[in-house]
Amino acid sequence: MKKLRQNLTAFLPAYFPIAYKLALVFTLLISCGMGLLGLFIVHNQSNILEQQVSESGNTVLRLMAEFSREPLLANDHLNLEIVVNSLAGEAGILGAAIYNENKELVVKKGAVPGDLRIAAALGQVIKLEWQGNIMGPGQLDMVSFFKPVFFRDVTAGYVLITFDQRLRMLAHQKTVRAVVGATLLLVILGFIASFILGKRLTRPIHQLINAGRAISAGDYHVRLNDQRKDELGSLMQSMNEMTEGLLRKEQVEQTFSRYVSPQVAKAVLSNMNQVKLGGQHVEASVLFADIVGFTRLSEELHPEQVNSLLNEYFSIIAQAAHCYGGHIDKYMGDCAMLVFGVPEHDAEHSFHAAACAITIQKLIKIVNCQRADQNLTQVRFRIGINSGMMLAGNMGAAERMDYTVVGDAVNTASRLASAADADEILISDELNIALQSQGIVSTRFKKLSLKGKKEAVVTYHVTGVDEKQQAMVDDAIAMVMNSSDVSVST
Repeated sequence: MKKLRQNLTAFLPAYFPIAYKLALVFTLLISCGMGLLGLFIVHNQSNILEQQVSESGNTVLRLMAEFSREPLLANDHLNLEIVVNSLAGEAGILGAAIYNENKELVVKKGAVPGDLRIAAALGQVIKLEWQGNIMGPGQLDMVSFFKPVFFRDVTAGYVLITFDQRLRMLAHQKTVRAVVGATLLLVILGFIASFILGKRLTRPIHQLINAGRAISAGDYHVRLNDQRKDELGSLMQSMNEMTEGLLRKEQVEQTFSRYVSPQVAKAVLSNMNQVKLGGQHVEASVLFADIVGFTRLSEELHPEQVNSLLNEYFSIIAQAAHCYGGHIDKYMGDCAMLVFGVPEHDAEHSFHAAACAITIQKLIKIVNCQRADQNLTQVRFRIGINSGMMLAGNMGAAERMDYTVVGDAVNTASRLASAADADEILISDELNIALQSQGIVSTRFKKLSLKGKKEAVVTYHVTGVDEKQQAMVDDAIAMVMNSSDVSVST
């Protein structure tokens, strides 16, 4: 059985449309129904024809017995021949015969059974089907009816009449042909109608399939517009509602990604059930980029001009951070906080932070030159970088939280940015030691007393990268400047 099922499965096509399945099922149902109906009609028609022949035979025999009774008693052969000849000439009657009380043939005409072996019962009509040849080659199907003739409870003789069964057979064949023709016609019409109906019924299913494929491909604007008042209509409405929900979800994700970094958005959205307050200690790097003299600029410029200026420069910083695998943690007025190494691990987070700072300062110089040519306000940045252990995770309250990093290493980076001069990049002594082997060029700056630190901190001023790393910085600068998101405001 299992092997048979496998063979059938291998024989069937991999894809068989529902329209064809419906047409096949309806065709089989119509065929079976018409077949059973045809059998019933043919069987019933055969019974009716046979009953009609029997009734006709009984009627003719009864009349023949009435006309033959007195001639049989009087042994009047002439009248008996008249009776036989008159009946044998009728349509459908192939022969007639009269027998005496001893079943001896008295007179006959046409087809009569040669060997009469019928024992006549009291008052019964005996039916005998046989074949004979009366008109040349070929056998004829005939049926003979045999009946005793009584006179006052005395058997005066017997009468026999033979009918041609070909009429009944022809009628039977016509009935069979009519049933078969009607069955074939209904099967063909049923197949065509079921195929058209199947196509019509499966049309919304194909629409659902196409909509599902479009949704799988990320197209959430697809809609099903058929107004159906059935189960498929409800399914289409549910599909539209689901697509609308997916579109809103995508819009929320896109909007969410604009308020937080793509890395953080991806991490949060991929673990929706684990979004809760708390974090973990990680080794990462933090970069603070602060505008020099922003208070004076905000007093001199119109708020819209300040907003446009910040958006332009911060866009450059965001693009530079993206080039090195970092992200904007937050904007704090005129200061941008960049994080490297979280939430995605980066073994070279400290080098990427320093290289990003160098790239930012060079980009700022390029943009300032462009703005100067247009007589626009330019700004200068001071940057502080630090690496170390910090707590990364969701901070705040259950109703309003923020994914960020906190710790002494973060505070030190902020203090370094505040202590730096315009266009400077300050790093700590520990970070400088780690970066020397990675191609970052720096010079000792001075010891600084930073807020929150008991002792003075040795700082270094990052001046650039060695020749091996210069190509990477140049590629990052070109990538940012070629980005459509970066342009000089007018």
